[in-house]
Amino acid sequence: MKTATEKRIAFRNNLKSGKIMIAPGVGDALGAKIAEMAGIPCLAMGGYSVSASRLGQPDVGLLSCTEMAEQLTGICNAVDIPVVADGDTGYGNALNIIRTERMFEQAGAACIFFEDQAWPKRCGHMDGKQVISAEEHAQKIRAAVDARFDKETMIMSRTDSRAVYGIDDAIERSKRYADAGAEICFADGIGSREELEKFARGMEGTGAYLVANMIEGGKTPLIPAKELEEMGYSVVFWACSAVYTISKALYDLFSGLEKNGTTEASAKDMIEFGRFNHIIGLDTYKQLERKYKVDRDD
Repeated sequence: MKTATEKRIAFRNNLKSGKIMIAPGVGDALGAKIAEMAGIPCLAMGGYSVSASRLGQPDVGLLSCTEMAEQLTGICNAVDIPVVADGDTGYGNALNIIRTERMFEQAGAACIFFEDQAWPKRCGHMDGKQVISAEEHAQKIRAAVDARFDKETMIMSRTDSRAVYGIDDAIERSKRYADAGAEICFADGIGSREELEKFARGMEGTGAYLVANMIEGGKTPLIPAKELEEMGYSVVFWACSAVYTISKALYDLFSGLEKNGTTEASAKDMIEFGRFNHIIGLDTYKQLERKYKVDRDD
């Protein structure tokens, strides 16, 4: 397995390449492993997916820092690709954000983003958001940057002010956050292609990398990665695609099982027993058993 620092350096090198990184959202280690097998270069652990998979609840600020750090640890330990972690609001003020940054960094995150919403926060594509002052969040970003143990860890700012004060305010806030040390800037809930282009133009000269967020049925139109790259974006999150796909597949499976009393009709779409065991690493454990002469009863 790669070290956390090696993953962070890989993330930085990917950014420097100029090729946009596709970073799907995952909420657990299994989804992370499958994404890596599919050739995905980077992952985003988002509160939306974790809240859904861990609690079966919406992303409205129910998860604690400790719960998120625990989930992040499992995801980072499962893969050799970098993980961008959702630090929410940092769970408090600038002092709280120091603890959050360090916990997430120790968990293995390559990059951590912190948003300027008022707590309790909510998903960036939900209505009813509120934001704190730009100055307060700039201080929180500064605290997160200073708190790093490993200077390869990247700090990303996120602003949700577009929904509250408009795209121009989102640009001005992101500039302040870049000045405070954010190496990557992310404005969520952008409402059109034109606003995505305007945000990218407005951030020129800051030196910050830019992130776009695509959510099926959300507020931002779905735009292919290549077109976002041409606008000036370096990373694109597909934050909820996995959890939506999993939910549909499980509903179809369970409703069919309840109706027919068998999974025969859906078995053709499943990964079979042996292949799944390979995905989750059973082969490795069998090799370790042989190496260390572990006796088994079966």
